[in-house]
Amino acid sequence: MDYTHYKTSPLEEWINEMYFTHSIYTPNDLDIHRIAEVFGGEILYLPTRSHAYWDDDDTGEFLISLDSRLDKPVQRSHFFHELCHPLRHVGNQKVLPKTFRDLQETQASLFQQYAAIPFFMVRELEVPLYEKNIVNYWAHVFNVTVSLALRRYNQIKSRIIQAKNDLKLLSYHRSLYQKADPANRCNEAKEMFRVAIQRKKEKEVVYK
Repeated sequence: MDYTHYKTSPLEEWINEMYFTHSIYTPNDLDIHRIAEVFGGEILYLPTRSHAYWDDDDTGEFLISLDSRLDKPVQRSHFFHELCHPLRHVGNQKVLPKTFRDLQETQASLFQQYAAIPFFMVRELEVPLYEKNIVNYWAHVFNVTVSLALRRYNQIKSRIIQAKNDLKLLSYHRSLYQKADPANRCNEAKEMFRVAIQRKKEKEVVYK
């Protein structure tokens, strides 16, 4: 996969900056306890559904409870999802309207992909010989679920395709503008006039 045309989003850049600030550069640096500490929180393991707890105050402190019954890749995937809520959201989801809850979950899903499988790390990985092996490779390298790796892969690929299509469309519109440019039309007219005169002279020479 050619990553040349991939463009990061503002949220993605914010996460990357936090990682860079705290020397998180490689998949091996993505220790969830360290990341929780970096952002001002702690992790707790309980035999219950994964969830984040925080207060909307100025402390920025939070607690993420991870389901202790799950395996590590699932726990890590849950962590990066739950991490979004105390960092980017306010309010108790239980009392929010469904539309707001859905919006927050969508945002958390994006955050999860950016934080669990950062593009600046993906870009440095060796690309498997066959593209079909990329998803399993990422799941292994970043120690997350295959489903999360697949969503991130599809997201990156879709963004690259969109960027390429945008460039093609821009190039097409530029070509139309050049054709419609009066200066270009004048040049074309001058060239046609020059060719016509040249042909006329050639005919006159033949008839003489």
